Formats: sequence, C-alpha cells, structure tokens
Amino acid sequence: MKKQQKPVTVQQTIRFRRMMEDGICEIVPGFYSKTIKFEDITYQLLDREEKIDMFSKYCEFLNYFDPQIHVQISIVNRAIDKADFRNQMFLKYRNDGLNDAREEYNKMLNEKMQQGQSNMIREKYLTFTIKAQDYKNATQVLYRVENDILNNFKSFGAQAHVLTGHDRLALMYYFFNGAESFAFDYDYLVRYDLSTKDFIAPDSFDFKNKSRYTMGQRYGQTVFLKDLPPDLSDKLISELSDVPINMNINIHIDSIEQDKAFDLVKQKISFMEQQKIDEQHKALSKGYDLEMIPWELRYSLDEAAKLLDDMQNRNQRIFKFTCLVHVSADTLEDLDDYIYQVKSIARKNNCKMGDLDYLQEEAMNSSLPIGVNLVEIYRTLTTASTAIFIPFTTQELYQLGGMYYGINAISRNLIFFDRKTLKNANGFILGTPGSGKSFSAKREMMNVLLNSDDEVMVIDPEREYSAMANALGGEVIHISAGSKNNLNPFDLSLNYSDSDDPLLLKSEFILSLCELIIGGSEGLSAIEKTIIDRVTKLTYVDYFSNPKNNPVPTFLNFYDILIKQPEEEAKDLALSLELYVTGSLSVFSKPTNINISNRFVVYDIKDLGKQLKSFGMLIVLDQIWNRITVNRSIGKRTWIYMDEIYLLFQNEYSANYLFELYKRARKWGGVPTGITQNVEDLLISDLARRMLSNSDFILMLNQSPTDRAELEKLLNISSRQGNYITNVPAGQGLLFTGTSVIPFIDKFPVKSNLYKIMTTKPDETGG
Repeated sequence: MKKQQKPVTVQQTIRFRRMMEDGICEIVPGFYSKTIKFEDITYQLLDREEKIDMFSKYCEFLNYFDPQIHVQISIVNRAIDKADFRNQMFLKYRNDGLNDAREEYNKMLNEKMQQGQSNMIREKYLTFTIKAQDYKNATQVLYRVENDILNNFKSFGAQAHVLTGHDRLALMYYFFNGAESFAFDYDYLVRYDLSTKDFIAPDSFDFKNKSRYTMGQRYGQTVFLKDLPPDLSDKLISELSDVPINMNINIHIDSIEQDKAFDLVKQKISFMEQQKIDEQHKALSKGYDLEMIPWELRYSLDEAAKLLDDMQNRNQRIFKFTCLVHVSADTLEDLDDYIYQVKSIARKNNCKMGDLDYLQEEAMNSSLPIGVNLVEIYRTLTTASTAIFIPFTTQELYQLGGMYYGINAISRNLIFFDRKTLKNANGFILGTPGSGKSFSAKREMMNVLLNSDDEVMVIDPEREYSAMANALGGEVIHISAGSKNNLNPFDLSLNYSDSDDPLLLKSEFILSLCELIIGGSEGLSAIEKTIIDRVTKLTYVDYFSNPKNNPVPTFLNFYDILIKQPEEEAKDLALSLELYVTGSLSVFSKPTNINISNRFVVYDIKDLGKQLKSFGMLIVLDQIWNRITVNRSIGKRTWIYMDEIYLLFQNEYSANYLFELYKRARKWGGVPTGITQNVEDLLISDLARRMLSNSDFILMLNQSPTDRAELEKLLNISSRQGNYITNVPAGQGLLFTGTSVIPFIDKFPVKSNLYKIMTTKPDETGG
C-alpha cells in the first residue's frame, strides 16, 4: 500500500478515501475493508480444558487468514457519557404518582455509574482488508470472508454482526471527538457536496510534539508493544482492557506465505549455525571446549529449531504482528496518568511498551478501525504466539433502554438488559433461602412498573409482595377459605386460545384442577378423565350459545351436571368434589366478584393453607392467562411472577398446564418467571427441566452443592462460573441470558425507601 503525501487538511490526515453506506471502506485505490462487531465471551472463567479448546479454535481461526487478508482486532474502551447515560438509562418521569420512586431509583443508578470501573463500555471489533481491482470485485470477496468470520465467531459462542457505513463512521466520530451524538445521513453527501470525513473529523490536528498529539480540544497518544517475554500468558489483553480509561487496543496481523516463512526460518538457522561455527573456532584457538558458545546463541538456535518443527508438524504459520494502544484524554495530566497505567500493566506481565516518536500520525490512523497498519514495526510470531493475544476476556451486558440487573462481578461494569429482546423471555429465579430471590424479582418488577406501560401479576404464597404493591398503588387480592374475594376457575374469555375452540384448552385446565384436589397418588382413571372432559363441555353449552347474555358457568354448575351423569364414577367424582363446591373449601365455587384494572396485582394465597395452595395457584394462573389474552388485544405485555413454582410441578396436570403456558407466553405477550428455592425438587420433573433448558432468562443466586451441579450440567456452566453461586452473599450470582452467563453483584442501597419496600428480611420488615 503506497504512502500518502503529507496531508494539508484535517480530512486528509484521516487515511481512508471513502466509506460506503454498506460498510465497505475504500482505504486507497485497490484496498477495501469491512468491520465486524463481536460480543465477548467470559474466557477467563472457562475451565482449563475449555480454555485449551477455545485457544485451539482461535488458532484455527487465525490460520484461516491467508497473506491476502490483513486483520485488525480492536478493543475499544469508552467512558459512559453522563448526559447520554441519564437520557437513555434513567427512568422517565410520568404523571402517575410514582415519580418519588423514580427519582430515588435514578439516584441509585447515578451512584452505580460513578463507582469504580462501572462507568466504562467495552466493545470489540474485527476489521479485515483485502486487495481488489475495484469496488464490485471487492464486494464479492469481502462478502465471502465475512460469512466465514461470522461462522467462526458462532463456533466460539460469540454473537457478531457486520457494521454499516454509518456504524463505522460513528465509531470514528467518537474516536476523534469523544462524543456519541453523531448526526449524519448519507443523503447529506449529495445535498451538501461533502465527504464522510467532514462529519467525523475534529476541528484540528497538531502533531508537533514527538510523542503525543492534539485533536480538537483533546489529547491523544499511541504506544506499541515492544518487548515480549518467552512465557507470555493470555492475561495481558484482559488486564489492559480492564483499565478504566478511554483506550483503543489494536492488534494488526498479517500472515506470511508458508514458503516464504520456511525460507526465512531456514535462512535464520543457517546464519546462526555459521555463528556457532565461528564461535567454536574461537574456542578451539583459545583452548576452550568446543561446546562453549554464548548462551543467547544456543537458546536462539534451539528456539529456531522448535519453530521449524512447529511449522512442519504442528500446523503453525508465521504472522507479522503489531500491537498498538491508543489513549485519549481531556488534559495532559490525565493522558500521562493513563499512559503510565498502560505501561505498568505491560511491566506486570514482563512486557514493555515503547513510545512512537514522530510516528503519532501514522499510529493514530493505525488505531482507527479501517484496517490499515502504517506503523511498520512488526514482531514475527507463530500461530500459537499470536493467539496468546486472544481478544476474549469478560462478557458484558449493556443494552440501551435495558433494565438494571446489578454490576458485572468481574469487570465491575453496569449490567443493563432487556428481557424482551430475547427469543424466549420466559425465565426463572433460583436460589436458597436468604439468597435474595424475592428481592431480585421485586427489583425487576420495579423496573417494569416505573419504566413501561406493561402490567405485573404476582402469585404470592408467602405474603412477600404486599408491601411493595401497597407502596406503589398496586392491588393486593387476599384469597382464603373465608375470603370475600371470589375467583371462578370457569372464567373464559373468547380469546382464551388461538384455536377455533378455546374450550379444548379450558377442558385441560379443569382436568388439572380435578387431578390436584381428588387425583390422589394414583391420579385420575381414564374413565374419570373422560367424564370430566364431557361434563366440562356440557357446562359451557348455555354460555357459548349466547356469551353476551348468559353468565359464565361456575364450579357449582359443573357439579350439578356431573352428579346427573349415569356412570357410578361420576357420582364418586361429585362426592369427592363436594368439599370444594358446597363445603367449607368452596372459595372457588362462586362467580368472580373482583374487577381488577390495576396494572400491578398481587394474588395473596398464603391463607389458603397447604391443602388448597397448589389448587389456588393454578386457578390464579388461569385468571392471569385471561388477563394476558385481554392485554394482547390492546398491545400490552404482561409480566407474571410465580413464587414457590415447584408446587405446580408436583402434579402431572398442573405441570402440563404450566408447561403449555410457558410455550404460549411469547406469542401472547406474556413474560412468565418462576421463583423457587427448591431447585432439586423442581428438577425432578422432566417438564421443569425442559422449561429451564428452553428459558433464555435464568437468574441464579446462591445454590446448594447438589443444585449447583445440576444447573452446571443443564446450562453448560463451567465449574469456575459455578463458584459465583456457591457460598456467596445475598444478591450475588449468575445471570444466564440465552447466550451469555454473567456473574453479577446487586447491592441495592439499604437506606433507600425502595429497599425498605422490597426487602423481605424479618429483621428489616419487623416480621
């Protein structure tokens, strides 16, 4: 690639020719590049065997790139802009009487942003450059390489996508200006006769200082990795990227043709062999032992011989390698401090960072994600030596507009995530007593209620959510044998099912109820199931003949029809149901007399007692399903929280009903979350295992050893990741989001009013 003439304008200083809308950058005529953004994986928490496997895959990935492809890997650390953070992540005020809660929540978020490293965002990119005759030919080659790279990232378990031209320009705009408010549209180029560089360039550049430069009102400096130890570990990149400063780490890699690489190594060996002979002649002339040659020469020969063997027998290639670290700051004092931190990390890893005197302009351009290396200072490394700079460190989770879930336990960065972006937002919250399950659920509910129009429904078997509902203006419905609040299990909206006949789904639900209360250890017989199904359909005949005028049937109507059936089994069923229809446990035999319009409803079933608790949970769940169907018709999401969910898996029919609800929830706008401390009991059920493995959201807090082992196996969690759910304080654990496993710490300010309404600790609630 030919060197450019000395630039005379700010735009000419930026060394690319044009950036196309599809993301292809023409650097100079004949050279084109594209950039892929890839998500991190938690490489540092993999077990040793998994690390070795990942390292081997990364070596194969590097060997894919032939000498015609230049590779640039960029790790970009950027500070969260406080104004942007407040605008994008703070809860918006509304006229609903809850702004005091929003203000306190926003205060907490602001404090978290200020703490330690939690004000940084880390992003990772791979830019690849090819040589082509023109743009059309370049497009075909770049597309082929792009697909291969994306497939490789998929094999690593890392999500990746190609950047558009706008994306790449926005990245460079931040590089030069330190701001994210990038206002640009490709239509502007035609309308105003401007180039893309006009929109990203700073006001000025000044490269008069030999080791640093200015861009607008900011300062920049680039250093390079100068000396490497023979036993470099894979922690250098990880520790460098953990430094909480505005920084770009760039690794430039060029493969050398294998034939040329062999010739180069053999030439070096021949040269050193000649040196060895010369040294032996000197030793002989002075009467010394012929083996008395300098240690450095002996070591170099051994290393060269090993390198040749690696190339011939171990699929090692030779790469030209350059590592640059670009740092920017608002003041010279900050810049000097940042550079000192970078060099200190290098020294800690037995490396040395060198200054690039009089090369800062070239180094700056080589730090841009455009895929060009103008700093011709290379190290020659093998595949394995190059792969030791593996870019995977710690997975982050920071989605604009997402909910706060704590702080990354490794990087100390904020975790913001939107469950609704998952393919399947269904979830579970799991943990031992006192691990913070209920609090984690309430913190998520708080986000939903304060930052959206979605509705929240809670099944509360232990009266842990009433205080929060009362404080936020929600509705608490107490259900017990003597309660005046009635729920009719036969309630049925016409949208109850997507099928033509919603009665089929309802019949399955009534079977589940009967199984729960009269099935016993052996369950219902085939005859009993047939009778219940038939009677259910007969119960709805009048209602479906004229839904507007005829009332919804009740358990009493079902009972009356059941007792009239000719089979003896029907009489036995009616007798078994009598206690729940006309007897002392007939709380669910009357028409529903509650009309809940509140968007936060807690169904308190604590006083139902053990005999009715599972029964009550299932009926409430069916009531919530009716609410989901209504909300979908008006475009609302419904979040459902089911505490002590393991109770519903103790019976085949209730487990099947819950399984079907989880399957249908995504399509109907429901976001169900099961909460339980009895993970081992939960995993006894095959349906529960399937639901867990098919849920993309699982928040794991402290676990017992047996539960941890089961979860590691079920969710493919490494033993090192498992340490974050073993003997840990409340509010700490692992957040599983389908493709990510993030260790987190969620320490909510205990002196806040929000904490007081969310905590369930007896010494803090007065219970």
